[in-house]
Amino acid sequence: MEGIQVIARAAAILRAVGAQPDGLSLGKLANATGLARSTVQRIVDALEMEHLVQAGAGGVRPGWGLRRLGELPGSGIAQELRAALYGLFEETHETVDLSTLSGGEVLFMDRFLSDQPERAVPTIGATYPAYTMAIGKALLACLSNAEIEALYAGAPLPRLTDNTVGGMPELLAQIDAIRAGGFAYDLEEHAPGRSAIGLPLGVHQGVLLGISVVLPTARYARQRKTVETALLRCAARCRERLGL
Repeated sequence: MEGIQVIARAAAILRAVGAQPDGLSLGKLANATGLARSTVQRIVDALEMEHLVQAGAGGVRPGWGLRRLGELPGSGIAQELRAALYGLFEETHETVDLSTLSGGEVLFMDRFLSDQPERAVPTIGATYPAYTMAIGKALLACLSNAEIEALYAGAPLPRLTDNTVGGMPELLAQIDAIRAGGFAYDLEEHAPGRSAIGLPLGVHQGVLLGISVVLPTARYARQRKTVETALLRCAARCRERLGL
């Protein structure tokens, strides 16, 4: 019976998160479900390990795993683009992400994990500002400079590593290059040992969309051209599919 009770509590949390996809704090989740905050924390931690929720500064939100389950067998952006994303994975065999923007953070919508022994995989429970990630910069490129500055309230941009972009002027210069048709790059800006290349897709039904390939830095130089070529093909397929 204890296992059934845990499942019921997890289901209650998932229903509450699904009803408020913009994010709920642990306290609000506890109020919505009638569970103790400590119980909610333990279950959220377990659900996050399975990618069913994503916890961050914006609260607990649906994870890419839950979004994938929720789209079966119905329609949705991630489902529409899954074939193109899988094609990108097959060309690179690196971790592939489809993401959108939630406040100043990246919200993952779908993901294919690298099948290589050494691979870049997400750190459970970790959140990163969009400006520190390739996919985040690609998404920021869909906004105006004024909107980007407003996201971070004119405050200095905290650096997560020595390679993190140094400030708003440097970030906006990179964003301008992306808007002009360039790639978004993360060379160990959000975490040591990880690098990524991304591209914006545009805005579909009010949702900002971008794709990226994340890989160990040790393979970055060797794989860069292959990844960039594959990203361009995938982005073209995605835009065509969505009519962008």
